[in-house]
Amino acid sequence: MNVLRSTRRCFAAVLLALFLPASVAPICAQPHSQTQHAPAGGVSLASLIEAALAVNPEIIALKREFDAARARIPQAKALPDPMVSFSNNTVTNPVPFAGLRNDFSEITVGFSQDFPWFGVRRLRSQVADAEAEAKFQVYAATVLRLTSEVKIAYYELYYTDRALAVLARDKEILDKIAQVAEARYGVGKAQQVDVINARVEITELLDKQGMLEAKRAITAAQLNQLLYRDPETPIEKLAAVQMSPTPPPLEELAQRAEANAPDLKQLRHQIDGNNKSLRLAEREAKYPEVGVNLTYHNRPLFSDYYTYGVTLRLPLYAATKQRYAIKEQAANLAATQARLDTNLSLLRYKLSEARVRATTAARLIKLHEQGLIPQATLALESALAAYQVGQVEMLTLLTTLKRALDYETRYYELLSDYQQALAELERFTGVELTR
Repeated sequence: MNVLRSTRRCFAAVLLALFLPASVAPICAQPHSQTQHAPAGGVSLASLIEAALAVNPEIIALKREFDAARARIPQAKALPDPMVSFSNNTVTNPVPFAGLRNDFSEITVGFSQDFPWFGVRRLRSQVADAEAEAKFQVYAATVLRLTSEVKIAYYELYYTDRALAVLARDKEILDKIAQVAEARYGVGKAQQVDVINARVEITELLDKQGMLEAKRAITAAQLNQLLYRDPETPIEKLAAVQMSPTPPPLEELAQRAEANAPDLKQLRHQIDGNNKSLRLAEREAKYPEVGVNLTYHNRPLFSDYYTYGVTLRLPLYAATKQRYAIKEQAANLAATQARLDTNLSLLRYKLSEARVRATTAARLIKLHEQGLIPQATLALESALAAYQVGQVEMLTLLTTLKRALDYETRYYELLSDYQQALAELERFTGVELTR
């Protein structure tokens, strides 16, 4: 990546060549040094991710939904509320407590409690626990998605900033070239077409600059939305982006995704909950709910006494109720299993697509570092030397300069594409790949 510094030296040499021709060759021939992609300071990616996770309302809502789901677990395994009854039996007079001295008058106080069949409360608790775990995986998946989206927006913004910086330097050079062309045309040493060509290049550059500025504004608004800020909030200079290591092979990525992806974990917890719900429906259809009661009878003219009783909830409507409850849970289980199979297949495709993008970008980055940029730099050096002695026209110099600058811009675009592809792989696998 040290070739970019050399390219910048030759861009500076263009300006010097226009006024100090003898200095061109030594400057372009200086040894390469380590590339600096961007100033070391600036807004870090980690700080933006931390801010997004702290204030994003979707994350906060999902966290609260998980808390609510956890609160349902003790409710699910609790016994039904007991019931207390009170009655007053009188003879001949319906007014409460009237006629208590009659032979058949009495006051009763009763207590009753229903008990689900053995294992029902445990299954209900397990269903609620599986639902809570599924909710947590939705939360975890959203955290990964938001983190990935922040990274993608950050890398895209980094590319536009670097591309705009390249264009700004390009315009400065082209302005100088246009001034020299006009001066030479004024004294008859150059043709008018040289001036026109220089101005056309400047106009094309302004067109590119306008498109990049619009793209930056859109990307910045997207990043601000993820940070839950006003879309027009200024985003300061970004910190430098370094190329992350090459991603693991596809099979390893698939294994990590199947083990770590929250989307898959969510479906597996749902399947577990569906299994428990099916067993619960079968048990409730097969075994009745049992109730016990105790009643105290107070009779003013006779001895007090107690009555005990047991109640059973009979499934008399099983054909239209419990049987269909079993069918419902079986259908839910089959549907969730089918969604898991679909997501596994789709996940492999997404992993393959993102990895191909990453490896392709990595290969092209290497091509630019080791081939295109050094070659374009040499071509620019040659064009500068030839331009000094009048062996090439200005159009050739402009074309060579434009090609070298395009390769540098393309390099930053490829670096952004590579990092974005890794960010997508992180979302699918749950494993950090960028640095």
